[in-house]
This record gives sequence, structure tokens and C-alpha cells, in this order.
Amino acid sequence: MSYIVLARKWRPQSFDDLVGQETVTKTFKNALSSGKVVHAYLFSGPRGVGKTSSARILAKALNCQQRTDSEPCGKCESCKAITEGASVDVFEIDGASNNSVDAVRELRETVKYAPSGGKYKIYIIDEVHMLSTSAFNALLKTLEEPPPHVVFIFATTEPKRVPATILSRCQHHLFRRVNKNVIKEQLKKITETEKINIRETALEMVAKAADGSMRDALTLLDQAYSFSEEITEKELQILLGLPEADIISNLLETILNGNVSGTLSIIKELTDRGNDLRQIIKELVENFRNLAVVKVTQGDKELLEFSEDEIQKLRALASGVSIEELTVLFSELLRLESEVKNAINPRYTLELGLLRTSFVKGMTSVEHIFKMLGGEQGRDTPLTPLDRGELSPPLEKGDTGGFSGQISEPTPEKKTELIKQVDTEIKSVITNKEELWRKLLEQLESEDNLLACKLTEAKLINLTTTELTIGFNGGMSVLADSIKKNTSVIESILKKLSGHKIKLKTASLPKKETKKDINKIKKEVFAEPIVQDAIRIFNGSLVNVKPLEDGEEVDDSN
Repeated sequence: MSYIVLARKWRPQSFDDLVGQETVTKTFKNALSSGKVVHAYLFSGPRGVGKTSSARILAKALNCQQRTDSEPCGKCESCKAITEGASVDVFEIDGASNNSVDAVRELRETVKYAPSGGKYKIYIIDEVHMLSTSAFNALLKTLEEPPPHVVFIFATTEPKRVPATILSRCQHHLFRRVNKNVIKEQLKKITETEKINIRETALEMVAKAADGSMRDALTLLDQAYSFSEEITEKELQILLGLPEADIISNLLETILNGNVSGTLSIIKELTDRGNDLRQIIKELVENFRNLAVVKVTQGDKELLEFSEDEIQKLRALASGVSIEELTVLFSELLRLESEVKNAINPRYTLELGLLRTSFVKGMTSVEHIFKMLGGEQGRDTPLTPLDRGELSPPLEKGDTGGFSGQISEPTPEKKTELIKQVDTEIKSVITNKEELWRKLLEQLESEDNLLACKLTEAKLINLTTTELTIGFNGGMSVLADSIKKNTSVIESILKKLSGHKIKLKTASLPKKETKKDINKIKKEVFAEPIVQDAIRIFNGSLVNVKPLEDGEEVDDSN
């Protein structure tokens, strides 16, 4: 007889054999014992958790000739035929290869016929989400009102791709990932029965690498057994491309401590050994997730699936880092995992990402800054602006400016002196408006000549301790818009010149009107004999006339 792989040999044959799906098995047992069997089921969940096996067990229980309560006997002709895949009343259909509307129409034709030997005619459609839209539509009517002797069982890994019209006609059962400890116990039972020599730590590695899939765990165990008759951690690390646990632990410590040199050395060592760097980053993400969980929950075993010793090690690692740092590191590594997965050169991408994580160690929390500013007790109230009654004295000559606690309260005489000093400085700035305006233009010209030229077209209207108001006439709206866009630049210069913040405000001025109409002036000028003689002699023409403002004199020096 040919060799049967462990995944097939140890496939569950009854509900009691199905591990890690206690909720589902309890529901099926109660439904069978009470006769509450529905006409359509949908089983969804990750790969290798028992969806198809449960469908076969349910089919056995429905057609078992000697069933007692809810479990199939496994010995009658119907149970044996279903186990061997030779039952004429149970049809297993692959949804990926039979996804056309013609295949569903053919199924509808066979549905009307009564079962040959059992009580029910059962259709198990695996990967049902692969059916086409037209195929699903063709199945709707039959699924809603099937013959009493028909039961549909659908299995899928992607329930979101199943139309809502199908979902609403099925009883949906969700299969979950199998707990790592449950997989380990089942593997231990299988290895003892099969007399497979495997160490406890290696068994732990297989259960972890299975990632919640019982079938994957059995496949990995089969592969490891073929590789070596005595399965150790070394063999599994070579087989699965996994780094040693000590190396990952050292890498975690170097990242948490911000040790860039140590981190790069470990990456080089892993690369030289031929380890898969994509697997390395995956391990790092998982470990940082575990550290974050330990930090937040103080080591919840249900969330971590670890032994007490392992949780203690994680606590020791997490004790030297804050939850804020762990959150930033976890986020950065998640992003890095995606980058490494699609990178042309995974090593350089991984090294660059781990260099970024080294900056986190140098960050200072806001709470720590408050403690530094406010003394040992920190600051319990939000910071508020100081008013005149809260002005602190300036540092005396030779004072280091360090804080040994809270700042001492100035005397009333010192407060009065400070207020007078500030008032004098502000008044001196405000009384000399033109001087401040000139200095502003000079400073701005050295920094941004174009902006200074635009500002010279403005007129100084008013200046207070808090506000500088300038105006543009109606014909210079473009310049006004440009000044508004650069308000922050001008305000920063004003602060440097005045010593305090002054807000810039722009206003529009009415356009000046001339006393005489331009056209009328042109006619008067053209009527002048001297102008007419000049035009005739020089063969010229009158282009423009500019009226003089009140008080303006003609410059006849040239």
C-alpha cells in the first residue's frame, strides 16, 4: 500500500476528532440530536482548520444508518462510502473548476431525484466563492426552496466574495484559527502514535509555523520527518528557513536599545547564513506585537498563547521601554515588512528600516519634558500665558538658568520695576512709527528684495502694541494679495525689531481722484500754441498728460 500523508491519515472522522472548533461542533451536535437540520450551510474560515472535514462528518451523520444521538458510527455502509469518497448520495464539487452557469444548471437537474440509499442527497461545494455571478444567480431559486431530501454545504476561505443573496439563504458557521497550544497537543498525540522522534522545542516550532492551520502543521511535520528521523530545532530551522531564537532575541534587544552597530552586525550574520530576510522581519513584527501586548495587558495568556516562562522573558524586555516607543517601533516595523516583501534588494531595505527605528530611542516624552520644567512632581495643570502680575525676574549675571525646583516669586517692588521697564520699551517703539517702518523695509530688502519693493507701495496707517496697519489704494490689489500671502515673514521681522509680537493688517484705500477730467486737460494742452508748434516741428504726437497734485511743482532743472 502507498504511503498516506499525515494530513489525510489523521483527517477527523467524527466531531470529537475535530480540534479547535468547539463552538461549531457543539452547534452541529445539538442540531442533529434535536432534528434541527437546515437545507443550506456555509462554512467559512482560514485554510486547514476543518471546513471540508466538518462537511464530510456532517454528511456522515445525516446519512448514518446506525447513528446514536449526534455522532456518526463510522462503520455502516454509508459512513464507509463517504469516507472513501464513493457515496452516490454525497457529491463533492470543486467551485473553482465547476464555476460556470452550465455546471449549476446540471446540478439543478440532479437535485430533483431522490437519494439512492441514504436519507439525504448532500452537495458539498468547496471554494464556493469561485462561482461566477451567473452561476450564483442560477442557484438562488433551488437554494431558497430545495427538495426536502437535499442539503447544501458550502465551504469558503473568502465569505465576503459570496453574494449577500446566497448568504441570507444559508446558516453561516465561522471556523477560527486553531490555538497554537491546541495544535501542539494534537501533534504530540500524533507523534506518539506514529512513533516519530521529535523534541518538545521542535514541536513548538512546528505549531508556531503552522499559523493556526492544523493541516499546515501536519504537512510540516510530515516534511520534517522525511528530512530527519530525529527532528531537532536545528533541522527545523534549516528546513523552514527560520533564524535561531537566540539571534532574534539579540536583534530585539539591539533595536530596543538603539544599538545600530549591533543591529547591522546581526543582519549581516543572518544574510551570510542564507536566512530569508522576509521571514526575519515577520518574526520581528510578531515579537514587537507580543511586547506591546505584554506592556498593555501585563501578560494575558489568551492573547499571547505563551507559557509563563516565555511571558516573563517578554516582560523583562518590555520593562526598559515605554508604550509610546513600542507603538512607534511596531508601526515602523509593520511598514518595513511590506517594504521588504516587495523590495528588489531586501537586505538594504531591511537595514535602512532598522536604522530608522534606532532614532526612536533618543526621543523624549512630553511627560518627561514637563517634569524637567516643573520639578519632580510634573505639571498637573495646562500651561497658561503669563499676565503682568506673573512676570518672572530676568536672570542675574552669572546665573546658569538651571531649574532646581520651582521659580521663586519676585518681590512687589521688582514686579513694578519690570512692568515699568516693559511699558517704556513698548511706548518707545510705538512713538517712533516711521523709524520702525523704515527698519522693517531695510530688513526685508536684505532678505527678500521683491517683497520689499511691493511693501514700499503701501502706506503706513497705524501702529499699536499689537497691530501694524498698512493700506493700498484700489489700483494695487495685486500687491495687497502678495503681501497677505507673506504675512508670516513680515510679522517675524516685526517681532525681531520690536521685541514682541505685532500682527500685520492690510486695508484698502480709496483711489485718488484728479480735480480735472483727463480728457478735458488733453484738449486744453493740445490747444496750446507752443504744444502744437512742438508737435509740428518734431513730427510728434500727444501720448499722455499727467495732472499735477496739489502743492506739486514742475521739475524744470533738465
